[in-house]
Amino acid sequence: MLRKIPLITDLLFACVLLPALCFLLPIERWIANNLTFVCILACWLYAVYFFNRYITVPMFFQTRRKVIIALILILATILITWLISQYQMDFPHRPVRPRRVRTVARARLHQQAVWFLYVATITFSTAVGLLTELIRQIVRSHDLETEKKKAELALYKAQINPHFLFNTLNTLYGMIVMKSQQVETAFMQFICLMKYMYTNPTKEAIPVEEEIDYIRQYIEIQKYRTENKDSIQLSYYNDNKRQGLQIVPMLLITFVENAIKYGLSSTDDRQVYIVIRIEDGTLFFSTQNQKPTDRRGHSAGIGISNCRKRLELAYPKRHKLEINDADGLYTVLLSITLIN
Repeated sequence: MLRKIPLITDLLFACVLLPALCFLLPIERWIANNLTFVCILACWLYAVYFFNRYITVPMFFQTRRKVIIALILILATILITWLISQYQMDFPHRPVRPRRVRTVARARLHQQAVWFLYVATITFSTAVGLLTELIRQIVRSHDLETEKKKAELALYKAQINPHFLFNTLNTLYGMIVMKSQQVETAFMQFICLMKYMYTNPTKEAIPVEEEIDYIRQYIEIQKYRTENKDSIQLSYYNDNKRQGLQIVPMLLITFVENAIKYGLSSTDDRQVYIVIRIEDGTLFFSTQNQKPTDRRGHSAGIGISNCRKRLELAYPKRHKLEINDADGLYTVLLSITLIN
């Protein structure tokens, strides 16, 4: 809508404002005396408007040389307007009663009318030209900000992928060393995860169900790290009140990775809880895990920091993230207002 304002203003001037100004002046006497002059004047005023609007005004925002050229062009239009006003004075006209022109001579009145129309036209076209340039700068700034956000999101996604690969390959390596019979199944799941990773990161958003399935498969692979298959609990609920909800891809996985990495233990029987609920278009996500006894390796690192930045870029004022680290528990609470 913002881009259409200059076009609407052009039509308003050409179809409404200029004709209205003409009717306020003694045009009817001009038409009666010399219709050709009226047509020439009207064409000149329209030419001044669009020439000044699309050529002269934009030059003021370019080089110094272009500014000088623009000033010369404006002086040229003033000269031509003066010639037109002088030419009108030589046109024949019907005598009028002296009481209607007591203070202003007829020729001077016509001359002032021409200059009034010119000044109104040049002023209005300049204002519209400046408005157009302002809108163009606003749109350009918005586009640059959008491209910047896309570039930052792509960077954060690129940083997430190596972290994910390291964790998953480490799990598969452990299974191979232990000669687990489920290595083949795990590798098939890993292939599905890789396909998801390299198919969706370039997309701005994907169906939320695909992201949930991705998390499920990742959790299944991570369960191979522990003998207790119930050590990772995933709870998912969707009220299905709103269809077609989408989410930024690979946004939640970092929190899941973090909870599993620091929540599971090879010596203690620990639990990791992951809850995902979608209610009336809002996604509620939470993870909870016990903090490791050895805190030296426990750090949110770049992964959580990237997630914060991605949330700020993708869901400004539409998300809430809380991370609690107290009472021996590490808890993440996230809510996102999703869109179709």
